[in-house]
Amino acid sequence: MNICSQKIGFREIIYNSLQHKLFSSGVPIQISVYDDKLYVWNDGELPKTITQENLFEKHASRPSNPKIAQTFFKAGFVESWGRGFEKIKEECIKYGTPMPEVSENTGGVMIKCIPSENYLNLLYGMQNKEKTPQNMHNTIKKVTKLQTRILAKMEENPIITQVDLAKVLRVSRQTIYSNVKKLKENNMIERTGSKKKGKWKIMK
Repeated sequence: MNICSQKIGFREIIYNSLQHKLFSSGVPIQISVYDDKLYVWNDGELPKTITQENLFEKHASRPSNPKIAQTFFKAGFVESWGRGFEKIKEECIKYGTPMPEVSENTGGVMIKCIPSENYLNLLYGMQNKEKTPQNMHNTIKKVTKLQTRILAKMEENPIITQVDLAKVLRVSRQTIYSNVKKLKENNMIERTGSKKKGKWKIMK
């Protein structure tokens, strides 16, 4: 499971929203974040030729804001017009993440994103992978937001030091030390190898 892969997919959704947003309405893009899902709502509508089935396949793109789309392309944010949802699909397949659900909702386009089960297991510190999101709240170990960020950084870079964690997360070293200690005590991580050349292992 790679947390970065989910960031890539979400980034593409945001880029797509900005390129297709109906700016004349004055309604902002709305993002709702929950532990086990997130929603992105954008004012506008899907082209009549686009359906839930073919949205994630190769299709022609007619961005509502071509100048923004062109700027994103020149800046290297997007590879080409019409490739965003294809990239999202590729990332979902590659890392076993559920495909986003796209629907037209209250005058706009709603995208529901669900993380992979492995991500949820990591987030909630579950010992048993067979648990499902519906019953996990009865058995989870409490994980703070900071500890979740620490776990994410450790998975991105298993050789990261606690000193570097403090710098990246912009907290004191003592805060990192105490939270890492708690994660170890809860059997959520372990350190293998030496202090200087060792690695972090996420217990799944």
